[in-house]
Amino acid sequence: MKRIAHLALAIALIHSAGLIAAENFSVEEIQQQIQTNQSEYDSYHRTLEDEISKAAQLERELASLREKGKELEHTRQLRLNEMNVQYERTIEDPSIDINDARESYLSAVRAHKENKDAITSSYNEWQSKLLDVEQLRLSKHSLLNKIESLKEQLNNARVDRLVREFNRQDNVTVNHEITCDRDETFAKCTERGKSLAKQKASKRFLDQLYEGLTEAAAARQHRPYSDVFVQILRSEVARDGFSGAGNYAVQMNVDVKGSLRRTQACQLLGLDSRYCVAERTPPEVAKVITVPQDNSQVNTDESVMYELTIRSNVYDDEVFIDGVSYGSTRLQIMLPAGPHDIEVVKRGYETFTDTINLKESTTLRVEMQRAQFAFNKGEKVQDILHGDEPGPQLIVVPAGSFRMGDISGTGLENERPVETQTLDNSFGIGETEITVADFRRFVEETSYVTDAEKDKGCAYYDQGAPTWQEQLNWRTPGYANSDKHPVVCISQRDAQAYVNWLTEASGKKYRLPTEIEWEYAARGGTESDYWWGDSVGTGNANCGWCGSQWSNIAAAPVSSFDRNKFGLFDTVGNVWEWTISSSSNGAVVRGGAWNFAPRLARVSTRMELDPEFRANYIGLRVVRER
Repeated sequence: MKRIAHLALAIALIHSAGLIAAENFSVEEIQQQIQTNQSEYDSYHRTLEDEISKAAQLERELASLREKGKELEHTRQLRLNEMNVQYERTIEDPSIDINDARESYLSAVRAHKENKDAITSSYNEWQSKLLDVEQLRLSKHSLLNKIESLKEQLNNARVDRLVREFNRQDNVTVNHEITCDRDETFAKCTERGKSLAKQKASKRFLDQLYEGLTEAAAARQHRPYSDVFVQILRSEVARDGFSGAGNYAVQMNVDVKGSLRRTQACQLLGLDSRYCVAERTPPEVAKVITVPQDNSQVNTDESVMYELTIRSNVYDDEVFIDGVSYGSTRLQIMLPAGPHDIEVVKRGYETFTDTINLKESTTLRVEMQRAQFAFNKGEKVQDILHGDEPGPQLIVVPAGSFRMGDISGTGLENERPVETQTLDNSFGIGETEITVADFRRFVEETSYVTDAEKDKGCAYYDQGAPTWQEQLNWRTPGYANSDKHPVVCISQRDAQAYVNWLTEASGKKYRLPTEIEWEYAARGGTESDYWWGDSVGTGNANCGWCGSQWSNIAAAPVSSFDRNKFGLFDTVGNVWEWTISSSSNGAVVRGGAWNFAPRLARVSTRMELDPEFRANYIGLRVVRER
């Protein structure tokens, strides 16, 4: 136990120093920190695996002692019966010696007691080892977050270095000679010669800039797509003149300066553009622009409009075009030329989806097929609770199959192997994370007291490790909180109490999502690291270094960002969400959080925790069965 505690303390100290000062470190210094921390992480991972193995061995030994205890209890009972028989015989024959029977019974009692003591000792040792494993898991995830945080800072430092290396001044001396045209005056020839000399100086300086970069190879690869340019600050003719053959020669000293805007630096380094955002746009006004991959097939002139008519074989359906509801069929609408996503839904029918490339006025005839069940994709469900209060808003997710785990190959060991999973039934899942207002209604009706309010409060992330603070709970999580914020500082046990209450209050079956259900819903039919792609981008979600106004500060109000393709908000970042797992303790959180690095907010990232753990970055989302 001491060894583990010392190791955890050493890691915490390493990372507290790293986090405080990493932003001022050079690229090389941050790389060294990453290497050091990665070595520590690998060591920690091996230690965790060893401790898990020891805990399993202790559990087996405890089971063996309990089985032995049953046998010893049986033996003790036999010896007691034998001794009682001997005692009864002494009533008729007092001369009978019962010492052997008595000693046998005493020996059986001693063996049984020793085994009970061994069971107690083994149980305590097993529980202590489980606590060690949980602490190791927490510290391991904290360390991983530190490594990912350093990688974020590393990329920022690389951009800073590139901008610094490019945006420098120098003086370039060039010699240039031209032949004057026959019909060109000396003045014109002189002007042309000086202009070409400046171009030559600029080109030479630009080549020198590229060759002198620390990451010259990466920059050269992306050079054809760069907007880097050279600015001429001052030029001076050192000497010039004409030869007898009519050639003009000039030697020129040129003061030049490289000009690389930060927004262009990521292009040269092949980095995500979020590292090069000059000014961050608040998420509520940020816009996502989708550029078609094959522009030759798409007419992007929105002034060209065509009429689309949609008919179906049912009534009272609903038509969605590019995610916007246009009412029921028969529908006639004018749309810009180009691709449009069409979706027709009706309760009790399979959802119809199609993508059309509108090049002329078109009529689309939709044949709706009856569904096996009435829970349709995208349908919103909201049960009424006690007192005519509305329950959480749910979105229906359809049945289907998907590949679960580290599909991109960039994930952690506990995300592998990738497996195909099938959900045979549709289900309703929270449109958002459960809010403070949702949870308050439960507490006010039941007088429930959370684990954080009972004992030692709630953990917050401080200097690279979870730190407990008694004053923190779901009402006061350590940052400004409102009814629209996700509820945090709740354990899995608190979350289970909440869904049990929802079940009772609504008459419907509510529970926490399984890991399979959560990842299926969070992916929204995609196989990328995030539902919008493999890069986290800027302003798409609330996670550490994700470019939102809340990143590394606090949780954001729910639904502050775009929905995924199933209609769910905040499946990336904001707060980790409790799920039910097939792992040993059944408690795994998914989705990342406002203070965890983007790599830990990928759809397949999973973090195993003790069910009683709670933190101001962990909340929940609910599932309702059909």
